[in-house]
Amino acid sequence: MFYAVTGNNYGDEGKGLAVDYLTLSGHNLVVRHNGGAQSGHTVDREDKRFIFHELSSGSFNGADTYWAATFFPDLYKLEEEINDFYKVSSKPVKIFASPLCCITLLYDVYLNQKREELRGPDKHGSCGMGIWEATKRSHSGFGVTLGEIHGSTVNELALHLSEIEKEYVSLKVTKFGISEGLNLDTYEYAAILKDALEKYVVLADDEQELLLSYDNVIFEGGQGLLLDEARDDLWPHTTCSRTNLTNPVMLLENHGLKLDEAVYVTRTYLTRHGAGPFIEDPDLDFIDETNIPNPWQDKMRFGRFESSSSLIERAVKDCRRNSPGTKTSLFITHLNETDDKVLTEDGDIDLFELKHFAISSGIDKIYCSRSKLSKEVKTSIKG
Repeated sequence: MFYAVTGNNYGDEGKGLAVDYLTLSGHNLVVRHNGGAQSGHTVDREDKRFIFHELSSGSFNGADTYWAATFFPDLYKLEEEINDFYKVSSKPVKIFASPLCCITLLYDVYLNQKREELRGPDKHGSCGMGIWEATKRSHSGFGVTLGEIHGSTVNELALHLSEIEKEYVSLKVTKFGISEGLNLDTYEYAAILKDALEKYVVLADDEQELLLSYDNVIFEGGQGLLLDEARDDLWPHTTCSRTNLTNPVMLLENHGLKLDEAVYVTRTYLTRHGAGPFIEDPDLDFIDETNIPNPWQDKMRFGRFESSSSLIERAVKDCRRNSPGTKTSLFITHLNETDDKVLTEDGDIDLFELKHFAISSGIDKIYCSRSKLSKEVKTSIKG
């Protein structure tokens, strides 16, 4: 089976929980296909919790990770995440990756954070992890792929980084009005990147063979539909990647394969962590251990959906537009926080009423979560 887990709103909906649930049994591969280490997907167990950035959210269940060519890994941060994961789990980590993956560099993180600082009250909502700058740099001909790192010596890679710093980064520093550049030892940095790749990542020579060697393949998306780069109506408070089904469908179609189920994740209320238009409800005050205030995104904001139909239609339209005929599911989290109701501007909607409306509107399956634990998720099926 091929699944795609997609955030239905602005992100932070509970995608980690959904991926954890879908990987509870079987031999599974989880594909990270958009964004990079900026993702913070939380998975809980009775005695532990972990926030996944580059590893798959199915890692507690032994699911392997695959970085698709549209993912931007940060090799500099990878070892830290793996070591932290081993502190709470004995499951082995196995990462496969497309050789075409372009990596995020420390230059990107630096430029990203400095640009956001300079915007002051007009911040775009960046999380300061460099994904936007990495994308722009790579599209400008200065990308560094995993395949290139694998085929280079440390000296060759250090020289390449020096060229990027001189011919691209320094120009950006001047253009953005940043007072100083990033003082980086390119040889030491190149050695870290090379070592991380060789220790933790296996480049996949045959992507199709890899996909077909698992019982289930789950595409784990980052952020949500309302941050998709194609949402011109919400620019500039969007991301620089496709947060919908575009990447999973494209990757599968390249190998003559088709998506079986599109799983759209939503809380029972609306959230936004980062700048951008948002109607905040001052009466809503939930505790979120993952999305704590930070200099780039400030605090988490809570609000109500415009209507129950808006969240359902967003999922159904995205699936029908990008993958006609694919089963469309709604994965509802945080039900315990709102007494089994979805909060809308028109009033609270009872879960039973929402299920009936969702299924009559094109949703085939509904997953319901009333706790942080994936093993407690319940399902309702059309018919």
